[in-house]
Amino acid sequence: MYRFKTLDSYVFREVLNPLCMGLLVLTFALVVGRLLKLIEMMVNHGVTPLQILQLLGYIIPGFLELTLPMAILLGTLLGFGRMSADHELIAARACGISLYRLSIPVMVLATLTYALASWMAFEVRPWANSSLRAQLYHLVRSNATAGLREKIFNRSFSGLVIYVDRIKPPDTRLAGILISDERNPHEQQTIIARKGLVIPNEKSETITIRLTDGSIFGTDANGVNTHISRFGTYDLTIRPGEALGVIHHDPTEMSLSELRRVIAHGRATGHRDYEAETELAQKFTVPVATMLFALLGITLGLKPARGGQSERFGICLVFFFLYYVLMKAGEAMAQAGRINAFIAMSIPDVFFAVMALWLFHRSATDRADQSRGPGDAIWDFVERIGSHREAA
Repeated sequence: MYRFKTLDSYVFREVLNPLCMGLLVLTFALVVGRLLKLIEMMVNHGVTPLQILQLLGYIIPGFLELTLPMAILLGTLLGFGRMSADHELIAARACGISLYRLSIPVMVLATLTYALASWMAFEVRPWANSSLRAQLYHLVRSNATAGLREKIFNRSFSGLVIYVDRIKPPDTRLAGILISDERNPHEQQTIIARKGLVIPNEKSETITIRLTDGSIFGTDANGVNTHISRFGTYDLTIRPGEALGVIHHDPTEMSLSELRRVIAHGRATGHRDYEAETELAQKFTVPVATMLFALLGITLGLKPARGGQSERFGICLVFFFLYYVLMKAGEAMAQAGRINAFIAMSIPDVFFAVMALWLFHRSATDRADQSRGPGDAIWDFVERIGSHREAA
């Protein structure tokens, strides 16, 4: 049985520290966008800070599934970059320690990260998304009119501007209502009603504002023609999860068994659920990126960085952006039914597997030019521009 030695522990710590730091920074950067909406809920709906933290806890697992592969790339790149800059890797290889041997602790860490990312994809994220949707509904239901104030244009719900002249006890009856509905850019409409009643629908987890005795002023898709219609009763349905991108029980909330059941039913009825098939494929393919990014980080960490650690951080962002673009392209093709979901979602993994294995083998066999790093092309471009300016 293989046991960690002093060298393994040292390399493991050198990679683990920047990995944890990168995981915190990258996850926080993605959460900030949602955090602003949560703070808006706290201001407009009277949601407590403790409830905000609970919602935040449900949101984070979805981001961790993406930031874990990026963090392993950043941790490996910075860890090996620091050891390379201090010539520790040169000393180790001069003592006969191959790059294959040095990569063992990194791949152990990558395997642990892969297991964590897979657990997030298969178990934690579906549970968190489902809990987030349910919690949002209960919060908005209990504070359905807490964010509405009399004689003020309220923007408590995404895409809606609501003006209420009077709110009558017990805070569910409204009078003198003006609503601007811009949730659908192609069918914007303005609604005026004398009275309204807030009705929560627990089964569908929606909030309905039942308007009576009013009119609807709308425009067509091209915004040229307008129409006016009167109504005796009109129901305006609001989904509390729309503001945070949680609308209904979609495949991201389903467990592995539920996904397989939905996919099998769709294929049996002749109406394939491509969204569910794409989600299932993504659960298997995205965590694989942790292993590939670990190999890529080892190779790139051996290269010099003229811009220091900031250059390595920038390179990390470039590679992850490339992976994200390829993943989204595969996702679009899979959901459109143009290509098998597993093949489409494997496109970024195959691309990075070929690149990572080729670069790692060249570095391990000393066939690569260790004097130039990927960032040198950027610096050469900057220097070329500067020389042209001086010549002019």
